[in-house]
Amino acid sequence: MQRINLNKLYYFYVVAKEGSVKAASQLLNLTQPTISGQVRELEEDIGFELFNRKHRKLELNANGKKVLKKADEIFRLADSLADATALKSKKDRAKIRIGAIQSLSNSFINDISTRLWRDESVQIEIFQGRLPDLLKMLNHSDIDILLSDGPVPSSKKHQNIPLGRDHVVAVANPKLKLENKQFPANLDHVPYLAFSNEGQLQAEIDYYFDRHNVHPEVMGKVDDITLMRVITETSPCFTVMPRRSVKEAIREKRLKLLGQVQGVESDLWAITPRVSTNRRLVTKVIKDYFKGK
Repeated sequence: MQRINLNKLYYFYVVAKEGSVKAASQLLNLTQPTISGQVRELEEDIGFELFNRKHRKLELNANGKKVLKKADEIFRLADSLADATALKSKKDRAKIRIGAIQSLSNSFINDISTRLWRDESVQIEIFQGRLPDLLKMLNHSDIDILLSDGPVPSSKKHQNIPLGRDHVVAVANPKLKLENKQFPANLDHVPYLAFSNEGQLQAEIDYYFDRHNVHPEVMGKVDDITLMRVITETSPCFTVMPRRSVKEAIREKRLKLLGQVQGVESDLWAITPRVSTNRRLVTKVIKDYFKGK
């Protein structure tokens, strides 16, 4: 018996209900090519087309209408099952597990989970670690969402969802004295605290220094962004990190802003399983984040 991928069926269902791939992409916070590709794969899986495609417009054909009717029954039943088994007591909450690489801003992690903390029906677990370790956890269903500063290679197991970008800035201990040169030349041979993890951000920072022929003196490497900020606040050095991570410290003059690292931005991504028993809660987390932006 041919098994139907429910994720692909759900994308078709949303496209059919919303009337277009564009409207579905806005609702699901996914790119149009991602949704179109999933619908195409569903058509290939079941062996027939579901839409008449004319001048970039989609119109359900006879087969599409039949599949939509069945999909409507399936997802209505799924919702009713979820409601019937919803865990109402605080002792027995629905659980979502979020993994985040350690170079991500804590404020970003808070932004994406803030509504969950107020939801008494949900229990949240947040793990921070190295990207390879967290990706392994995602692939083994040990976490439901992976938050990263860059996408991971395409896979049948997971998908990349862009969440936005943040400017990257160089900051230093207020007592650090620099040569009277323009930024970033004034960072040459200055004590520097770098990221030690394999995230995309450090690679782009290194490339930025190479392009400007700047060679900071690496005094150490840290994989936790909060620890990095604290060390910089108390040591004669500078570091480079997303602006949202240090804006409060700059405002309170615990750190001084040296300059924006032009051309380098901290990307924010959510990597989620293509198929998940926790799909409804994962979708809610992503939607709530975009609502709060």
